[in-house]
Amino acid sequence: MREWQPVSLVTPSGELRAPGRVADEIRREGAAPGIVLTGHAFGSVLEHARLLCRQLATVARPWAAHAAVEVGRERALLQLARESGCRALVLGPEPNPLVIPDPEGLRGFAADLRRIRRAGLGTVLHLALGRDGDDAGVFHRAVWLATAGRVVFPRVMCAADAPMDAEELGRGLAWARRALHGHTAIWRRAGRGGPGRLAAVVANYRARRVLVVDPTPRETDAMRLARVLARPIPVRERTALVSTLVGAVHAGGDQLRHAWLRARAVRDATLAALVIRLEGAVDARAARTLVARVRRGLRGTRMRVVVDVSGVELVSLSVLTRFLEEHAGRLAELRGWLTFRNLRPALEAVRRNLHGPLPSAAVLAETLEDAT
Repeated sequence: MREWQPVSLVTPSGELRAPGRVADEIRREGAAPGIVLTGHAFGSVLEHARLLCRQLATVARPWAAHAAVEVGRERALLQLARESGCRALVLGPEPNPLVIPDPEGLRGFAADLRRIRRAGLGTVLHLALGRDGDDAGVFHRAVWLATAGRVVFPRVMCAADAPMDAEELGRGLAWARRALHGHTAIWRRAGRGGPGRLAAVVANYRARRVLVVDPTPRETDAMRLARVLARPIPVRERTALVSTLVGAVHAGGDQLRHAWLRARAVRDATLAALVIRLEGAVDARAARTLVARVRRGLRGTRMRVVVDVSGVELVSLSVLTRFLEEHAGRLAELRGWLTFRNLRPALEAVRRNLHGPLPSAAVLAETLEDAT
C-alpha cells in the first residue's frame, strides 16, 4: 500500500470534496496501482460515503480509505465499498482505543474490526504506544486487540513525545511486534478465508523477516505485573464505604453494586521502582485479591514497589481494621521494599469524614512512609 497514491477527501479549507470531483482527479492521475483516501474518516458522513462508493465504482481501480471503527456497524455501506473496489480500511492512531477504561469498550472495538473483515475488507491498524497515562499493560492490550479483531496488518509504534521509560517502551514495542508476527499469530489474523488472504499473509511475512534478526524479546517485570493486574476486582461488601475526598458522603446501594478496584503497573526509572496505581474502591476482599495478584506478578523480581493510592475514591472500614491487623507483621517486613504515595492525604480525608481517629491506619502511616 506504500506505492498507492494518496488522494485527499477535503479541500485546503477543510470542506468535504464532492465525490464526483474525487473520481475525476483519480481518472486524470491514473498511474499508481491503487488509491488511498485521506483527510476524512470514511463512513462518518454516510450519504457522502455512499456517493463516493458509487463514483469510485466507475473508476475501476482498487482503493483504501482512512476510517473510524464505527463504520463496521454499517453492513450495507461496507458491502457497497467492497463492490466499488475497496480493498482495505486504515484505522488509527486516533482515536486511541487502548485508553478505553472499560474492558467492554475494548471488546466492542474488536467486534467492529471483525465485522469489517467479514465484509471482505482488510484492516490496517495503527497503534501509538507509550502515551501519557499508558501503563505497562498497553503492549498486551495492543496484541490482544489486533488478534481478537483479526487485523490484517497491525502497526505498533512509539507515540510522539512518549513519557514512558525509554527502556520499558523499547522492550515493550519489540515484544509486541514479535508477538504479532509469529507464525501462529499471522495465520490467526490474516490467514483465514476471504479476499486478499494471500497478499495479507505475504505482507506480514515481509514484516516478520525484519524482526527475526533481533534477539527474542521477553516481557519486562512491569509488563508481567500489569498482565496479572489487568482484570478489575469487584467490590463485594454491601456496607457503606468511606470517601477519600474531604467532605464527601458515604457510598452505598447502587454505587457499591458497580464498584471496582483497578490497578495499573508501570516502571519508574527515577524511583528505580515498579509503581502500582490504584483506582476506584477498596474493600477487604479486594485488598486480599490485589495482594495475591501482586505476589504472583512479582515472583522472582527484586525491584522496589511503590503503591500510588491517589486514584482510590472509596475505602471500606474493614481495610483499615481487619485487613491491616492481619497483615501488620508482613507490612513491617516490607520496609524498604514497599512504600506508598499519596497515602497521608487519603487517610486524613477518611479521618475527617468519619469525625474520629483511625488508630489502625497508623500501621501504614508510621511503618511505610510516603514515597517522594
